[in-house]
Amino acid sequence: MIADQPLAVESLDRLLRPRKLALVGASDKNLFSRRAFAQHKRVGGDRRLGLVNPRSRTVHGAETVASCTDLPGGIDCAFLMTPQRTTAAALEDAAAAGARAAVILSQGWAEEGASGLRRQQELVAQAEELGVVLLGPNHLGFANLWDGVAACALGLDLPVEPGSFALVSQSGAVGSSMVGYAARQDVRFSFVVTTGNEAMVTVADAVHYLVDDERTRAIGIFAETIRKPAVFRAAAARAAELGKALVILKAGTSELAARTAAAHTGALVGDDRVIDAVLRQDGVIRVRSVEDLICTGTLCASVGPVRAPGVGILSVSGGACDLIADRGEDVGLVLPSLSEQTNARLAQILPPYGHPQNPLDVTGGALADPEVWRQGITAMAAEPDIGLIGVVTSLPTAGEEQRDDTFHAVGSTLATVGLPGAVFPQIDQVQSDYVRKVKSESGVHVVLPSVERFVHAAAGLTTWSKWLNAHTAPPARTTRVEPAVPVIGPMLSEHAGRALLQQFGVPLIPAELITDATAAVAAAARFGGPVAMKICSAEVAHKTELGGVELKVEGSDAVAAAYERLITSASAAGVALEGVLVSPMRSSGVELLVGVTADPSWGQVLAVAFGGALVELLDDTALRVLPVGRDDVRSMLAELRGYRLLTGFRGSKPADIDRLTEVILAVADLAVSLPAFDSVEINPLLIDGERIEALDVLITSTP
Repeated sequence: MIADQPLAVESLDRLLRPRKLALVGASDKNLFSRRAFAQHKRVGGDRRLGLVNPRSRTVHGAETVASCTDLPGGIDCAFLMTPQRTTAAALEDAAAAGARAAVILSQGWAEEGASGLRRQQELVAQAEELGVVLLGPNHLGFANLWDGVAACALGLDLPVEPGSFALVSQSGAVGSSMVGYAARQDVRFSFVVTTGNEAMVTVADAVHYLVDDERTRAIGIFAETIRKPAVFRAAAARAAELGKALVILKAGTSELAARTAAAHTGALVGDDRVIDAVLRQDGVIRVRSVEDLICTGTLCASVGPVRAPGVGILSVSGGACDLIADRGEDVGLVLPSLSEQTNARLAQILPPYGHPQNPLDVTGGALADPEVWRQGITAMAAEPDIGLIGVVTSLPTAGEEQRDDTFHAVGSTLATVGLPGAVFPQIDQVQSDYVRKVKSESGVHVVLPSVERFVHAAAGLTTWSKWLNAHTAPPARTTRVEPAVPVIGPMLSEHAGRALLQQFGVPLIPAELITDATAAVAAAARFGGPVAMKICSAEVAHKTELGGVELKVEGSDAVAAAYERLITSASAAGVALEGVLVSPMRSSGVELLVGVTADPSWGQVLAVAFGGALVELLDDTALRVLPVGRDDVRSMLAELRGYRLLTGFRGSKPADIDRLTEVILAVADLAVSLPAFDSVEINPLLIDGERIEALDVLITSTP
C-alpha cells in the first residue's frame, strides 16, 4: 500500500524538469515511439533527446545507441517504451547512466490482477533500491510546456504554447482526448501529467507538486481514485492559501464505472458521496464532463478568484438570455438583479423595445454599434455584486468586421473597468486561427465554446471564489477527552452510549434502566403519559428487528405486559440484557440522524440527515470529514433539502439552529475522542423548537 505522504519535491523535480532525456526502446514500428519523438520535436525544439535501441542504428531518422550508458554526459530521466518483460533491465541500464527518474509506458502490471500487481511491486522495489522515481506504468507520460520537456505519447494536437493551466489525468487516453479538445479551444497548459497505475507517483503527488509552480494558476484533474487522501487534502489547502483553483472530474460514481476503473488501473474508487463531501469541504470544483473540466479550468486559470459571486450577462440573443437563466438556476449560477441606477443607464442604450435586466438582451443593434457593448459592460461592472462579465456573440469570421469590432469593444472595456470576462457563442464553435488573431489584438483573454460550457464554468469559478472568500483554516482537532465509561466489546449498550453522550453535553430524552416489571411501572408513572420501552443490550444494534421496542405504552397493566414481552423476545433470541429502558413518548418535532463513521480512506465522516427511521428512503444527507467547525455544520444543515423544516416552515416551530449546531459538534467531539470506534450514531435526534433530544444512540467499535 502506498504511504499517504507526499513525494519529495526533489524527486518530482528530477522527473518533471529533467535536462537530459532518453527515449528507451525507440522504434519506427511503434506508434507511441513515433508520437513521443514527434512530441519532443514539437515541445522541446532543438533540445537533445537520446534514442536507445540495441537493434537499430537509426530510428526516426536519428542515430541511436545500444545502451543509456553510451549517451555522452548520461541522462536525468528515461522514457521507457520497452515491453513489460524487459522493463526491469531497461530501468537498471537507465539508472547506470545517471537517471533518477523514469516514465514507464507499458501495460501488463497491476491492471492485470494479482500477478501483475506483484510484478509492479517488484518494479517499485527495484526503483527504490536504485533511487529512481517512477511515473506510470500504463499511461502516456507528461509534458512540461514552459521548460520544453515532453516525455509523452499524447496526441500530436497537444497545444505547445505554454500557459497557466496544468492538467493531471490518471488515464492516459482521457488525457490525450482532453488535450485535443483543449487545442480546438485555444487552451494553453503549463504541464500535462498522466499517472496511470500510480506505482509511485499518484494524482495527489502531482497536484501537491504543481500547486506551488509559479506559472500554474489552476489545476484540472481527471481521477478514477485518489490513492493519497491526506496528500490531496494538503494540496487543496495549499491551493486555497495561494488562491489557485483545483477542478476535478472524479470518475467512478456508478457501480459499473467503479468496476471499470478497477479493471483499467487496479484502482478502488472509494465512496463517491464521501469524496464529494471532501471536495466541497476543501473548495475543489467538481465537474461532470471532460469539456467542463477543460473550460472551467482555463477560465479559473485566466481569471483567478473574482471579487463577487454574481455574473453579468450581455447577449445579442434574447433566447440565449433565457437559456442562461434556466441552466444557471440548475447549476447555482448567480445572476444578480440590477439596481435602479444601472437599469436607468442601460435603458439609455437600448431600443424602445429593449428591457434592462440581467441577463441583458442588447439586441442585434449592438452588432452595428460597439458603443452598446462599452456602455452595457460599464454599467454592469458598477454593480458590486457582479464579479464576472459574460458576453454572448458569434465568434469573429474574416470578412465580417462587426464581429471584430465587438471583440475590440469588449476587450478594451473589460480592461478599463478592471473586471474579468468571457466571450462565447450560443452553440459549440471551434476557435479558428482567425479567432485567435482577433483575441490577441483585442485583449479578450477568454473565449469559451458555448452558452452551456460558460454556464458550468462560471458557476464553478464563482462558487469557488465565494468559498475562498469565506474560507478559514480547518479547525484544529478537538482536544481528546478520555471517556469515563469503559469500552468493552464491539458495541456499547444504549445505556452506556447515553452516558458517553452526556459527558460531551449532548441532550438526551429522559430514560431509566429497569430490571423488573414493578420498576417499569413505577418509572412510567414518574414520567406520566405514554412511554417507550426498549431492550438494552450490548449485543443488539437493531432492537426493532427482535421485537425489542414497545411504543405508546400507557397504564400499569400495559407497561407490565410490555416488559414481559420484551424480556421474552430477548430470551428467545439468546440476547443478554442489561435491562429495559423506559422513556417518555414524544409526539411532535423533526427527526434527524446525526452520526460519525470511519471511512478507510478519508477518516472520520460526519453525517447529518433528515428522516430518522426513513433516512434511507428520503436520502437527504450532508457529509463532512472531521474535524469540522461551526460554519461547516451550519452549511451542512443549509444544504439539506428539508432545511426549511427547521426554520418554521408553514407555521412549525423554528429550531434553535445555534443550539443544534453545538449538539452536532458535540457528537463530532465524542467521535474524535473515540478514534477506535467504527460509528457513533444518534437516530433520531428530535428537534421540536428549542427542545433538542437524542432519542436513540448506537456506538460500535473496532474489535
